[in-house]
Amino acid sequence: MVEVADTTVRVDRKKALTYAGANIPEYWILDINQQQVYQFCQPQDNKYQQERILSGDIVVSLVSFPEIEVPISRLFP
Repeated sequence: MVEVADTTVRVDRKKALTYAGANIPEYWILDINQQQVYQFCQPQDNKYQQERILSGDIVVSLVSFPEIEVPISRLFP
């Protein structure tokens, strides 16, 4: 699940609890203002066990498709 946030980052972060409760394996929020990605992984007990804030030249892989690598800097124009 991926959300793109301009003014809704705070609301989107709260949605993480709902998605974790639904056992969605991974949730990303692309904060276009800060050019950061919030990555939530490992849902358990209605919350995500791992949360990372990524930016810059970091390369990240998707939980569902680990062979796909995404440079964070390429997500933002």
